[in-house]
Amino acid sequence: MNLMIQKSKEFNVEYKANFVSRANNDIKIWVAKPTDSEFQKIKKFSISPVPQKMYRDNQKNKILHFDFKNQRKLEIKINISVILKQSQIKLNKNYIKISKNIFRRYKKNERFLEQTTEIKKLTRKIIKNSSNDLDKIKSIFIFIAKNFNYCYPVKKRGVKNLNLNKLSGDCGEYSSLFVTMCRVSGIPARNNTGFVIFPKHEKISEHGWASIYLKPYGWVDMDPQYASLEKNIKTGIKKYFGRRTDYRITFINGFNIPLKLGVPKNFQFIYWKNLGLPIANNSAQILQPLVFASKNEVKFKDNIKLIP
Repeated sequence: MNLMIQKSKEFNVEYKANFVSRANNDIKIWVAKPTDSEFQKIKKFSISPVPQKMYRDNQKNKILHFDFKNQRKLEIKINISVILKQSQIKLNKNYIKISKNIFRRYKKNERFLEQTTEIKKLTRKIIKNSSNDLDKIKSIFIFIAKNFNYCYPVKKRGVKNLNLNKLSGDCGEYSSLFVTMCRVSGIPARNNTGFVIFPKHEKISEHGWASIYLKPYGWVDMDPQYASLEKNIKTGIKKYFGRRTDYRITFINGFNIPLKLGVPKNFQFIYWKNLGLPIANNSAQILQPLVFASKNEVKFKDNIKLIP
């Protein structure tokens, strides 16, 4: 595999979530636990209090579950020590192969990544002059980086709700359209959700991006939204097409994360629905890094920071 790791650096990250209710309250919480990958090594992970349950979903995410009863005040605290890597990959169009069987789930139509007739038609138009799979991926990447306008908050999630003649949305919508168009083209793709770390400024920011699965490289980062911020598309491609030129910690891979272990019908997701996060009693679009449901209304505040 023609993969060169440029740099690796250890970071300590602290996340706190605080819940305050007017009266005793029942609260259920689901937390994404980051796992090892080619670009991140979790040296230490601690969470307080201790979760009651842990399960894996079909995208190999680890989900921690809490079930609290009769609470007025509650704090979830997470400390992570992680080694993150930057990467430099030189993709070769004569060398890459598309996985046909193992990753079928990453080529299918699903909620928020809807392969509508209009998206299929636009995708075919974008890739019609592409002579190979790498050219298809690059054509889709360039189209999205050039034609999307950043907008937050997003009124309604899901690529089926995009105006394809006037594209706008946040990082999640950029990556979602990219993933969907790659899937339409027969290329396994998924969304990634986590945080980008900027050591120079001691800053950590939430972000969503995409990755595609190519043999023999494995999962390869693609970030059309960050590419669109560059002065020209050539610089954007150089930094964010098949490359990880910054430090990123991934909490969740994919969308439609199952909320297992039961959510009573009388529980509510008011906080998340006010934010516009699609969530129901059986699944949430993402966890970054947590979601919760409560019997009564709760005031919620969270914070993530780097620890020296």
